[in-house]
Amino acid sequence: MRRTIIPNRGDLKRKAVNYRTGLDIKLDDEMRQKMEAVIQNSAGQFLDETVEILKTLREALGRAASDPSSRPEVLEQIREEAFQIKGMGGVFGYPLLTEFAKSLHDFLKELNDLDELQQEIVSIHIDTLYVVVTHKITGSGGPLEAQLRASLKAAVDKAKPAAKAG
Repeated sequence: MRRTIIPNRGDLKRKAVNYRTGLDIKLDDEMRQKMEAVIQNSAGQFLDETVEILKTLREALGRAASDPSSRPEVLEQIREEAFQIKGMGGVFGYPLLTEFAKSLHDFLKELNDLDELQQEIVSIHIDTLYVVVTHKITGSGGPLEAQLRASLKAAVDKAKPAAKAG
């Protein structure tokens, strides 16, 4: 089958708004307050939904422990949810959620199965995410969060040889 490539004549660019200089939006105070209120309301909903997702992930991890045949499916479910949380945490002012979800996602990236140690590392990640959500820890946190970060990194580093063998 022969494909013909049609050259771009720039029609799309010409139709774009301010394609040469970019789109300059100036918000007045009222509009900015409305937008901040929407984000604030959405943040609460995001946290509620994240708590439910983490509960589901805990249940799925329990299923993986008792039913080895479910592990690939559980692994994919946790990987996808970690990716979603990673993407949304920073949007709503929870960069620690993003950081810890990224750690979880990165840990799971190369795995095809979950041995006991890896399941424990995933469980620690889920618990850490749960702490951030339930305590509504915004920003990068303080000394306790730094300790959580260091402990999580140490756990992941400990499990890396097992992860590469998996």
